[in-house]
Amino acid sequence: MADERSELIASEIRAWLARRKLTQGDLARHLGIARSAVSVRMSGARDFTLVELMEIAEWLDVTLADLLGPEILRTRRSPRTELVGAGASEASEKLLRLDSNQQPFD
Repeated sequence: MADERSELIASEIRAWLARRKLTQGDLARHLGIARSAVSVRMSGARDFTLVELMEIAEWLDVTLADLLGPEILRTRRSPRTELVGAGASEASEKLLRLDSNQQPFD
């Protein structure tokens, strides 16, 4: 059974291919893989690699975020991602506010 996220990504890629009037065969040639390998990825049975997604986005002249689509970008974040910025605002408030024309100390 295909993962829902893989299906969403494949759906976005399919939409971008259609917008650019390109086919899965064109995509296969660009990636240097067999048409059947693209078909397996587009069915969601196998995931695209990050490198493949980056290559596709560049080829289609879209951002990786555009290629992934809004559904993927709205997925629930890990609770640990909230910790990354924890305390950053407090620390920045404690830093000295430097003048734009700072001179070295003698």
